[in-house]
Amino acid sequence: MPSLLPIALFAFTMSFVPGPVNVITLASGLQNGVAKTIAFVSGATIGFAGLLLILGLGLAALPEGANVITDGMTLAGAALILYIALPLFRADALQQGEDQPVPGFLQGALLQWLNPKAWGAILAALSLFNLRPGTADLYVVIALWSLLCFIGVGVWAVFGAQLARVIQTPAQMRLLCRAMGSVLITLVALFLWQWARG
Repeated sequence: MPSLLPIALFAFTMSFVPGPVNVITLASGLQNGVAKTIAFVSGATIGFAGLLLILGLGLAALPEGANVITDGMTLAGAALILYIALPLFRADALQQGEDQPVPGFLQGALLQWLNPKAWGAILAALSLFNLRPGTADLYVVIALWSLLCFIGVGVWAVFGAQLARVIQTPAQMRLLCRAMGSVLITLVALFLWQWARG
């Protein structure tokens, strides 16, 4: 069994650093509060754990098929993230005082499966920590990473809820929406640039 400390540090860092799931969690925490965002955070955690399990059981070892699957997931994920980012950038998605859809469990799980950041983190970890398909080590890492994923993503919901206390005017809300939309659009551009480079 590899040392759990470096795995834990890697898992928490990858779960906490800004990415599409975390930006959406921040936006939901800001608009809907922590309690209503927990379903999305839980879905993201379960979705990530499922993806880690599938890749850990050997999908990543399929040299031909995996390329087609990961390419398709990258493009579908880019489209989904853009679909979420454009309304944010136009400041339509977080108007205070209006009813807005709350992202739920299924959206969180689906977004992880289409999230190039999640695929990259998992493939890097499987290689870096030499996790073998079907071993006890893999299941321990899945359990540990799931816990750290829930905490790392959940922190963004708490941050969003706290930020709601600071946002006082529609102009501030529009500025924040445009900033979050810009982050998501930039992430999509970076994912596609890396994908195009092969």
